[in-house]
Amino acid sequence: MNEFENKLIVREEAYQNGFFPKVPKSGKRGSAFILTGGCDDDIIVSGHTTAKEIRQGKYTKLVEISTLPYIKEIRFDSPSKETHYSFEVYVKAVIQVNEPIIFYENRNIDVDAYFKNLFSLDVKKITGRYSILNYNGMDDELTQKLSSYNTIDETTGFSYQISVVDATPGEKAQEYVMQFGKQQLDAELKESARKLAASFSKNYEEAIMTEVAEGRMTETEAILKINEYNNQNFEGQVGRLDRLRGEGWITDAEARAYMRPALGKIGIERQRSDDNFTQESEKESDMDSFYTEEE
Repeated sequence: MNEFENKLIVREEAYQNGFFPKVPKSGKRGSAFILTGGCDDDIIVSGHTTAKEIRQGKYTKLVEISTLPYIKEIRFDSPSKETHYSFEVYVKAVIQVNEPIIFYENRNIDVDAYFKNLFSLDVKKITGRYSILNYNGMDDELTQKLSSYNTIDETTGFSYQISVVDATPGEKAQEYVMQFGKQQLDAELKESARKLAASFSKNYEEAIMTEVAEGRMTETEAILKINEYNNQNFEGQVGRLDRLRGEGWITDAEARAYMRPALGKIGIERQRSDDNFTQESEKESDMDSFYTEEE
């Protein structure tokens, strides 16, 4: 017997028949008593059962079957929209024996397989429409469908009522969902970082004046910092242009043209040389002579 049978078939024992058989007691709440193993059809013991009826049937076994509601949990896999992954479907059903003799005749039934076969086709049709990444509403649809089944099965002798239906991604699917979720979160964090970075000023002077507006720096301190930054930036540009000119990447004229806006920005005034600026002086390494303008 399987677990389901052990739960609902309370006991099976030999019954002593004879010329004056004793009628078994049958008043126990939540139980049905069957006399079986005779030459006549099995009978349910009741207040109307007689010793004569039992003697004629020559019954040899007494069976007690529980007629109380019994909770049965069934689990099985059902494919998702992504064919490589599946949902783990959990169904809780309340089962109750309503035809004890028919139930006993079907005592070797595999109840898990019975419900899987009963639900499988419709469950697969429903889960196959849902992705393991988004299955909102699937449980409600499954519950509505399974609850609409005929709850009395005359072929098995018991009735059932679906109380809970739940479906979640299987173990392999959960790994995929976690990986997908991490990738999605990383993408969202990167996008947020890009938007946040775009809101910041890329101009040094604007950044400094923002600190003034926020009260973290005085205007005098801001001006000094800006001037210091401009001077350092100018010196850096001079050094780079000097290296580029020395290596032959740019001409002296290109260097002068590039430096004119920078000289104007930091307020540096240069004396222009006369129109007879010699080629020899252009070759000197003193950058002041290379970045002067002719008057």
